[in-house]
Amino acid sequence: MLDSQNSDRIEMCNILKALFIILGIALLYNSQQNSKSSPAIVVRVNDPKFTVLGPYNTTEYEVDDLNDQLIDLKNFTFKVNPQPCQGYDAGLLLVVIISSNPNNCEKRSVIRKTWGRPTDTTKVVFLLGDPENITISKRIDNESTTHGDIVQGNFKDAYRNMTYKHVMGLKWVAHHCPMAKYVLKTDDDVVVNSHALRQFLARELSPWGASSLITCQVLQNAKVQRSRSKWIVSKNEYAGGFYPTYCAGWAVLYSQDVIPRLLTVAQNIPYFWIDDVHVTGVIAEMIGVTRTPLSSLILSSKRMNLLTSLGPEYAGQFLFGPPDLTVDKVSQIWKAIPE
Repeated sequence: MLDSQNSDRIEMCNILKALFIILGIALLYNSQQNSKSSPAIVVRVNDPKFTVLGPYNTTEYEVDDLNDQLIDLKNFTFKVNPQPCQGYDAGLLLVVIISSNPNNCEKRSVIRKTWGRPTDTTKVVFLLGDPENITISKRIDNESTTHGDIVQGNFKDAYRNMTYKHVMGLKWVAHHCPMAKYVLKTDDDVVVNSHALRQFLARELSPWGASSLITCQVLQNAKVQRSRSKWIVSKNEYAGGFYPTYCAGWAVLYSQDVIPRLLTVAQNIPYFWIDDVHVTGVIAEMIGVTRTPLSSLILSSKRMNLLTSLGPEYAGQFLFGPPDLTVDKVSQIWKAIPE
């Protein structure tokens, strides 16, 4: 009798195992069939130097920074200080800080109408210095009142003050938008494929953020220009003959955790006016964060022409457009990007 019961149990176990195997094969088959219409997402970053976070990574980042100091400026204040991140304590996916010339009102306007429109997951601000011109200052005040997206410091807005502007952006994020998982620093003559960027961050990286992420168009072995260039640098300003590996400053994507680290070092070392070299090269090396190349997802001039003349299927996927674009070109590219 016991032998018969044991035999029945063994037979039942074998039947259940067979059912589980059949079920597993069926699920695998369905997964393969579905993947034909919805291909698996693959992270399009070669040799990433960062890690992505999960839902249980809840580290808070300490900010070691004096409110009234900006590098070597001891009486710094925000002349205009909007708070678009307030009310998003649960988090934002992305904040975009755009370096802009006070005179570039039209460029800021076209960004607001195209790729820079704010959403519940993304906030956008423009970084400005003081134009020291009453007429332009009044225009900026009106623009700020209307749109609430101008972050302005009390330093002179000048070509050789770009590092002040970049570090001010880091300072503003650290103090006023630390809930954003990612930070994009860009310029006002660039197109950002904001639809694709949000998908890239949330699906290919992580909606919970990343750690030690600085990704961009990486530049290596760049020679210091000593003559005949707008980038002329004296040996007193920079002694070496070559710059460290750094990011082209017109589009740099940071994870939130690197912002206070970059800011702390920037506030405590001598000023150097070429901001992308200083922040993403010198300082990034000092905090031990390797820059990850993102070249395959940057729109080249050639691909831009294919996009605007033939359509998006001929240009391929991209996250950022080329720099030095006119207002009309920004609008033209944006119209060619599929919703």
